[in-house]
Amino acid sequence: MISSFFSKTKPINYLVLLIMLVLFYVANYFILKINFDSVVFLLLILIAISLQVIGVQETVRTRKTTNTTSFAMLFFVLLCMAVPKILQYKEIVFCNLFLLLSLNRLLALKNLKQVKQKIFDATLWICVASVFDPWVLLFLVVVFLAVYIYGTKEFKNWLVPIIAIVFFVLLISAFLVLTKNINFIENHYVIHVDTNLLESFMANFSIKPFLYIIVILIVASFVLVKQGYQGVGRIIHLRLLLVYFLVVIVVFSVQNLENKNYTILLYSFFPAAIFATNFMETFKKKRLKEAVLLVCILIPFTLLLIDLVKK
Repeated sequence: MISSFFSKTKPINYLVLLIMLVLFYVANYFILKINFDSVVFLLLILIAISLQVIGVQETVRTRKTTNTTSFAMLFFVLLCMAVPKILQYKEIVFCNLFLLLSLNRLLALKNLKQVKQKIFDATLWICVASVFDPWVLLFLVVVFLAVYIYGTKEFKNWLVPIIAIVFFVLLISAFLVLTKNINFIENHYVIHVDTNLLESFMANFSIKPFLYIIVILIVASFVLVKQGYQGVGRIIHLRLLLVYFLVVIVVFSVQNLENKNYTILLYSFFPAAIFATNFMETFKKKRLKEAVLLVCILIPFTLLLIDLVKK
């Protein structure tokens, strides 16, 4: 029943998932007493997350990273529900919105139309996202990888990201001068790296994000091998998403050493949802698929129950 419902992409699928996500966050507000800056910020964050849910489905539909189902949207929502404290970090939520816009443009490079414009847009969206989290500039690695994959025949394509970065610097500098906040760049774009990385990593180690990363890497490896063997056309997209996921691990690992902020994993939820969806599509037995989906749906509620018991 569950698999049959989410095998479609009707408006009811969007509505059910968005309502489920909002109700879950509201439950966390009352049960776990998660605090928010204000009602306005709460509404803005909920809107931003809802746009990301819709954006995930639109990217899947237009970029053909999976079959046309609602599973990617479902997994993205479940991952968001598994980390309810996302709502307390508005910077990460807004940052991920722009990262998804960037990733969407990179995946669009496959049709080899308007290549320069898409590279420019993808780079610019990452730069905009860096206003909320300077570490996301590491995702420029994914941009250059996409240029290598899709646009190596023309040298000018390699210069487009640099032009986009210069354009962003000029744009934000002009804005900061007008607002008399020129020190923002100097104060914000400061990246600290702990000299005792191994010691800090062990001190801040947590089993839940570690298990999540391991599971997704195993699923991604299985999917890549399966898709490569079948010769399906989406293999290039999946490889790009794997690199994106690996960059997220780096960003998460370094920042987690400083503040134990697991919500940074939000950046990885889109590629994780895509890999999980492709993994589900390999199941031939409907009962097995139903069982796996049921377990996935129960995980966020189980985590909520565990947090409630700890309270």
